[in-house]
Amino acid sequence: MKRFKFRLEAVETIRKRKEQDALQVLGRARQELQLIVARKSQLEATLADALLRRENLANVTAHSHEFAILEQFIAGIRVRVRQAEQQSARALRVVERATRGYMHARRDCMVIDTIRESDLQDFRKERARAEMKEMDDLSSIRAARERSEA
Repeated sequence: MKRFKFRLEAVETIRKRKEQDALQVLGRARQELQLIVARKSQLEATLADALLRRENLANVTAHSHEFAILEQFIAGIRVRVRQAEQQSARALRVVERATRGYMHARRDCMVIDTIRESDLQDFRKERARAEMKEMDDLSSIRAARERSEA
């Protein structure tokens, strides 16, 4: 009997490729989000260090220009932290969009897999029926031969 050939093989190939592409897009988006979050954490650590230095500067006699420079540095870091938060929010939206795209592509593949399984099961049933018919024909021929010989 002939081998199983899935009727939607081309569609399955295309959908699997789309799923792989969506997974790569999702991976890149997650990687970008992680980089942004890491940068933000680094900026927050720098900010905490600068605030501590400012606190210590108050305990020591220091010139006003040193204090002003540190204040400007702290203000700049705070701006960068806010920008990193905004970038993080944008990157999170990109990750969510990529996740939805991947889930949609995965669902499409699962539909094709379900159809494939159904077609394979039908093929196996049909093959079993054909084998049973063949066995019945063989037994009928044998029985007829035994009757004619007797």
